[in-house]
Amino acid sequence: MIRQEKFLPTRLSKTRCFILILLLIIIYTVDNSSLANNVDSFVYVYVIKPILWTGLALIIWRFPQIRPKGYLKLRKTLYIWAMNFAIIYIIINFGAGLINGLGLSPYDHSIRGILINIVFVGSMLIGRELARSYLINSFTKEENYLVFMLIALFMTLTDIPLSRFINLESLKDLVEFIAEHLAPNFAENLFAGYLVYLGGPLTSIIYFGITKGFHWLSPILPDLSWIAAALVGILSPVFFMISLQNIYYTLAKQIKRHEEESTAGWIVTSIVSILIVWFAVGVFPIYPSVIATGSMEPGIKPGDIILVKRITDMEGINALDVGDIIQFERDGVLISHRIIEIKNGDKEGTSFITKGDNNSSIDPEPVKPANIRGQVVKTVPKLGWPTLLIKSREDIPLANIEF
Repeated sequence: MIRQEKFLPTRLSKTRCFILILLLIIIYTVDNSSLANNVDSFVYVYVIKPILWTGLALIIWRFPQIRPKGYLKLRKTLYIWAMNFAIIYIIINFGAGLINGLGLSPYDHSIRGILINIVFVGSMLIGRELARSYLINSFTKEENYLVFMLIALFMTLTDIPLSRFINLESLKDLVEFIAEHLAPNFAENLFAGYLVYLGGPLTSIIYFGITKGFHWLSPILPDLSWIAAALVGILSPVFFMISLQNIYYTLAKQIKRHEEESTAGWIVTSIVSILIVWFAVGVFPIYPSVIATGSMEPGIKPGDIILVKRITDMEGINALDVGDIIQFERDGVLISHRIIEIKNGDKEGTSFITKGDNNSSIDPEPVKPANIRGQVVKTVPKLGWPTLLIKSREDIPLANIEF
């Protein structure tokens, strides 16, 4: 049961927490110091680091036990839900990867490589989660989100290599770093903090063991753009945390009947959240895309979002007509222009002559069916401006667009 009472750690408990924080900082410092560069990389990564994390785990194991705040009778249920959320996260990630792109894993998948990676990841995972659980359950006996956030921030900063901070050179680099790494890592650590608060370190070990096990052991991994990685990495843990809170409170009967959210309620919330993420990264037949130039003004302006109906076969190609706006790829750039002529040649097959409504001439090259992504079916004004403010204009070469 979660007791709603004030709690201040004892002086001895504060000392242990201080020692624990200091040890985590020392491990982080060693990991980012010249020692890591002067020692053989294999020895450091697969021998020294596991020894450091195992040593930390043994020290915490010797500390007096601090129980998590959830009901003991619900502990197994929490373990099951940690596993469920991990599987859902993998499904969301892989679903996004099917659209955004998949790539081969860079990790060694030989028997020897798998065993070595299990030792490396497992020792770090156990050490970090024991530390997380001890810190959170030492500093609070009730839901204290300030404590959750501060510890999540600390665990995030000590998980990201120092070189990533040092190599930030521009505002664009900073925004992409926050969106792709810092914010998702923080959201994940916040959710992990809530897991250990209710169910202890084993709960978060189950969650991370499955998600990180998939990352390290799967031969194929999602290759997401930084925007897709940000959406999946931030929204998923946040909604997992909201769902877990409602599940636990419902099972523990700790909220009034008229205030309870039904099981169907949180299921719908979770499903809707997943659908939003999948829509944003292009899992569905219709996907969003941000317009960066004025070649289609006045109908479509920079900063507008277009909804594109995906075309995947010749039936969709043959259904296109003069006047339709299509999105196609040229030299790695997505362009959305209007069809002004369709050519049906015997040798070269069907091709489309396109032109931006605001351009002075037609596009320099006909568009082949293989390069067509889809047909624009709807425009949402101005909603894409935040993306344009984040994304550098140099990312989109305008030489191919005539005005």
